[in-house]
Amino acid sequence: MKTRFVLLAGVTLLAVTFGSVGIALAQAEDGPQVPAHSVREGARVYGLLESIGDEKLTLATPVGAVTLVTDANTRFRIPGVEEAGLDDLAAGDTLAASGWWEQEENTFHAFGVLRLESDHTLPLAGKLETIGDDTLTVETGRGVATVHVSDETEYRIQNVEQPGRDDLEEGMRVIVKGTLDAGGSLLAQTVAVPHVGPRQGRLQGEVVTVEGDTLTIRAARGREFTVLTDETTEFRVPDVDNPSIADLAVGDRIAGEGEADEDGMRATLVIVLPEQATRLNGEAFAVNGTTLVLDTPGGQVNVLTDADTVVRIPGVEEPALGDIEIGARVTAAGTWDDAATFRAFALGEIGGRRAGQPGAARGRVISVGADNLVLGTPQGPVTVLVDAETQYRAPDVETPSLDDITTGDSVGVRGVWNEDGTLQATVVAAGGGKSRGAALRDRMGHKHL
Repeated sequence: MKTRFVLLAGVTLLAVTFGSVGIALAQAEDGPQVPAHSVREGARVYGLLESIGDEKLTLATPVGAVTLVTDANTRFRIPGVEEAGLDDLAAGDTLAASGWWEQEENTFHAFGVLRLESDHTLPLAGKLETIGDDTLTVETGRGVATVHVSDETEYRIQNVEQPGRDDLEEGMRVIVKGTLDAGGSLLAQTVAVPHVGPRQGRLQGEVVTVEGDTLTIRAARGREFTVLTDETTEFRVPDVDNPSIADLAVGDRIAGEGEADEDGMRATLVIVLPEQATRLNGEAFAVNGTTLVLDTPGGQVNVLTDADTVVRIPGVEEPALGDIEIGARVTAAGTWDDAATFRAFALGEIGGRRAGQPGAARGRVISVGADNLVLGTPQGPVTVLVDAETQYRAPDVETPSLDDITTGDSVGVRGVWNEDGTLQATVVAAGGGKSRGAALRDRMGHKHL
């Protein structure tokens, strides 16, 4: 029986391989058993350390000076330093922090602070505001960022041969990667203009038939569908050099990716899963050559990769291992060598708040500002930015606005993630300030205590 393949846009290969992915380390059947562990994640900021005060740091960032507030619960991480703390930092250090922004000021409260190498590549995304001879300004969720370009800056623009600065236009969405200069501005190594390609889909199931360039796979609940391949399809088969569709066999478990065209689903990547395949989740701690070090509740694990390892990062075209951000949540698919070594055939960032990607948040309102609100969510505080284009929905309010939202309200937000981890809202929907339990007690006529 043939059924239409349902596209799930934006799903990473790792989620395809093993289903939905949580933020805890998966307890692999064949690997070390570790307890579940929740991670509190908010916004992010990076910059050069200018000064150190009493639990307060001043960072020079691409959007200006930022005050970084720490406390007794802030976790400091410095490669090679055990039990690192505030005293181990010095002016000139390149820092990255996770936490949350205060509403009105450039003040950031840090859950964690990580010292990076001075040449660490950092991202920035937003709308291109001005284009100068050697300087770009980019409007981000936290203000206008300064980006310096040079003859060595590489430009990536879809369908443009040998793109350069002259091919940029004001108003374009751009993703910039580079290093920080002495003033905290970004020295651009690459400037990319994101391209929205054809609809992406995922492949997952068991091979039922292989006929010529076509295979039929059985997916969840017994559904079967046909997948087309061609000379551009990439195959990965364990222990097979230069594999092709001829190396697939009935009964193989596969995962992969594809694109929808007028002929149906055409596979771009097909991976035959190893018999002992499992997954590992953790936080990226370091990248050493072809090895990714993951920080997990059970200790650090060396994730080995090679030329065949598939890397997937939302919003990044043709990503490599070096594109994974330190501190990002990562899932790897592969097999265990031993309790501290995992061999990956695929890995990628999961969840998170990649700049330029659609996002959503739901929680209780902690505070409301002039053009933003802070939500308390299961993943930690989320700063939501609003503007003149933001739409509001509220029960029994004909023309709702930000003024109709108050502390304690239950709110859902849809929008786009900014580079600093804030959510630029397109829709803010208020569901009222009472919990379901309180509303039920009201209907039953009980008084609140």
